[in-house]
Amino acid sequence: TKTEAREFYEDGKSAQRRGQFFPENFQRRGSAFLADVLDSRMAENENKTVKEDRRYATFWKNRLPGIKLYGISPTVLEQVKEELLAKGGLANQSVVHYLKFLRHVLNLAVKKGKLSRNPFAEVEMPKLSKGRLRFLNVSEEADLLKAIGPRYAPWVRFAILTGLRQGEQFPLKWTDVDLEQGFLTLPDTKAGEVQYVHLNEEAKGILKALTSWKDSRWVFPSQNRGSAMNPLNFYHRAFVPAVEKAELEDVTWHTLRHTFASRLAMSGATEQDIASCLRHSTTALVKRYAHLSQTHLKGVMEKVSAFGQPVPNRPISKESVEKSEKIEGEKNEERREDLQTVDTA
Repeated sequence: TKTEAREFYEDGKSAQRRGQFFPENFQRRGSAFLADVLDSRMAENENKTVKEDRRYATFWKNRLPGIKLYGISPTVLEQVKEELLAKGGLANQSVVHYLKFLRHVLNLAVKKGKLSRNPFAEVEMPKLSKGRLRFLNVSEEADLLKAIGPRYAPWVRFAILTGLRQGEQFPLKWTDVDLEQGFLTLPDTKAGEVQYVHLNEEAKGILKALTSWKDSRWVFPSQNRGSAMNPLNFYHRAFVPAVEKAELEDVTWHTLRHTFASRLAMSGATEQDIASCLRHSTTALVKRYAHLSQTHLKGVMEKVSAFGQPVPNRPISKESVEKSEKIEGEKNEERREDLQTVDTA
């Protein structure tokens, strides 16, 4: 395009001023196809996040088919970034992951001499909000479940009860479910390893009420029953309209996971417990929920002032006196009966 040609020309002029302009490099560097570079990277990828990386690589190959490295300009990247942000189903953090993956791949291409410079140097990453943590209160949850309807309400409630990510819940197979022992097996997770999720009684009840086991191997099947429900299709077709109908703001599927963790915190769970339930390896990411356990912490703080102090005399109510007299009377009656039994013997 004209814009890309202009950028190419300006890059060349800038390199000339720095004394780094070598025309032969424009024939050699950047001539590799992006798809080939991505395939090469994935062939040697041994990261724990290989599953996520594979998804990012597939996205970029489909979004920029047939493009060579020199054709990836800041303008192209900005356009893709805006498209990702406009999707609605992706949080800013997820968009950052997509962009950072390609930025890393292009950095490796620069180091190997396949590219003269990384166009990401002129691309600003999406801003990540540091505002309040969004989770559903009981009333908002009720509104959402009502709006999404009886068919899918159990699916949403199940997410709140388990804290499963969307990419973990929808691919569940019945072979991953152990209702007798009360846990799920997640064979393929974000951490790159098998993980297990404990089920409470309500979550087990939801699974028992589902009938998909009769005609599908998937716990949450699509309409044709032969495949799992596509998470993005479900999100845009069912979840987003329900959120809008319930008039809820800033609510995504991941809000359900935050709701799960928030309720753990408000129930007095420790950071270690929350991290374990969320299947995090450390407590670093669960500190954001600490402020939600204020009631629990208040009780803990009161123990400091009570330490070493005598137990205060509490005022005795009329009801307490009557209850004590009743109990004492019953005990006396039992003693009399025992004595009569002994005398008889």
